[in-house]
Amino acid sequence: MKLSPWKKGGLLYGLVLLAIILEANARNSNLWSQSQRTSLEKLQFNKKHEVLNRDKGHAIDVDLRGGGKAVAKSESEKKSWFPIYKSELPQFIYLSVMMFLIIYVYTTVRDTKDTLVVSNCGAESIPFLKMYGVTPCALLFIVFYSKMSTVLSKQALFYTTLMPFFIFYTVFAFIMFPNKDILHAGTFVTSIPGLQNIFNLLKYWSFSLYFIVSELWASTGVPLFFWQIANDITTMSQAKRFYPLFAVTGNLAPIMSGKVMSYLVSSQEKSSDGFSITLKKLAMIKGASGVAIAVLYKLIYHEARKLDVENLVTKKISKKIKNEDANKKAIKKKEKPSFAESLALLTNDKNLRSVAMMVIGYNICIELTEVLWKGILRKVHTTEASYMNYMASFSSKVGCIAIILQLSATFIIQKLGWTNASQLTPIAMLALALPFFIAVMASRYNEELIPLSTALAIGTWQNIANKVCKYSLFDPLKEMCYISMDPEAKTKGKAAIDVMGSRIGRSLSAATQQALVLLTGSILECVPYLAFFYMGTVGLWIAAVKTLGDMFNDQKSEKKAKAQN
Repeated sequence: MKLSPWKKGGLLYGLVLLAIILEANARNSNLWSQSQRTSLEKLQFNKKHEVLNRDKGHAIDVDLRGGGKAVAKSESEKKSWFPIYKSELPQFIYLSVMMFLIIYVYTTVRDTKDTLVVSNCGAESIPFLKMYGVTPCALLFIVFYSKMSTVLSKQALFYTTLMPFFIFYTVFAFIMFPNKDILHAGTFVTSIPGLQNIFNLLKYWSFSLYFIVSELWASTGVPLFFWQIANDITTMSQAKRFYPLFAVTGNLAPIMSGKVMSYLVSSQEKSSDGFSITLKKLAMIKGASGVAIAVLYKLIYHEARKLDVENLVTKKISKKIKNEDANKKAIKKKEKPSFAESLALLTNDKNLRSVAMMVIGYNICIELTEVLWKGILRKVHTTEASYMNYMASFSSKVGCIAIILQLSATFIIQKLGWTNASQLTPIAMLALALPFFIAVMASRYNEELIPLSTALAIGTWQNIANKVCKYSLFDPLKEMCYISMDPEAKTKGKAAIDVMGSRIGRSLSAATQQALVLLTGSILECVPYLAFFYMGTVGLWIAAVKTLGDMFNDQKSEKKAKAQN
């Protein structure tokens, strides 16, 4: 029987979830069938050898399912295209599937929010919406998150911040959008072109709200939800092997999202209420993804808790070998810093400031080209269905190219090192942004010389490069910076950077664009000024990368000095 693409996608999605649950149950029954006493004895024996061999540059992999057999290995022994050990595979799979689902939701809501706002309010309205809508809401979110992190447990905090997103998307698709004519009954008209963009946002307020919530998901989904979990349970040696490969699975999400969205849009083109039906089906998929993310969170930390006994044994044996005092005074646990203290931590720490500059720089650059590209896209694709279909194709291209680059990301990082690999993203973005700016200016001067469709094609590939470099290189390299930092920097400092850093960058870009739009009346008239601002931002971004590169070099020097002593 021939299945439609929609049914194939649903079947594949169900099989993935079923495999996760069956694999988790199988591991529970097999791994813990032995008595705790027997496991501890094997762990003590193997962990003792691990500690003794640590000075020789080796690590011991204890495989409980193999009868407690210890296998020595060094960093050089695991440099294959898939550098994951068998004992690490469940943790890697759970995290990879979680990243896939989070990026799938992000890709879906990104294409939907752009379709709603650009088609009804215009691309010029986006800087105003991000400045006066997204930024204040992002600030409120980080204040709320910081406050709740001092009150709730880690698990409760995760669910409290995760589930409201999926509740909103369901309410929007099934209640708000079907009643959009009633909700958008007001009339806002002005003779000033720049102000009309703001009035359009007020009239279509539910679309503006959808845009704001989706922007918050973009700032919290992968950066906060996923990476905070990954950083919490992975070591530095694992991160060098895991992080570049996480996005391989994650980059399948834009491909699937684009195919599913294209199928839904094309199947409802002849229906008068086709776009509303598409939104409802997408909301159901997002709801199922939210439930799966919650289940994966429990599986990930359940797997991590199994290793707690092993870690405790390692610490006890290490203390005996090093003759440490068993009656050492306990270090007082620091109180969690407030939101103001986390900002102070961000401003006082040079390395955190440099990470923040990387995030701010990326978001300024992507905003400068993305709004301009969307303005051209709206002129070429005027209907909601045509616009969403183009965005779906765009997402599929991003996923395919990102996978190709991601397969070589580990090799790139190992060969070039952190500093040089981190500079590839701003350099690649600049190399395509300049031709895009030139094509737009030439098209405005003489459209016969360079048609607007040519400028759109160049801008499309430039935006593909923005996202491909982010998923494949920028995100993994950025997250490596947090691993060697203290716990406060990993939690509060990271939250402030991931949520507010992106918002500050986009707000700076939005403020610049809205001032230019108010003066010129169109984003297409602002291209020379945008190009100048873009180049200056790339320069500051590269300077921040070099500062962090010095941090990694200092850490390597300290480790070598300790090893020699």
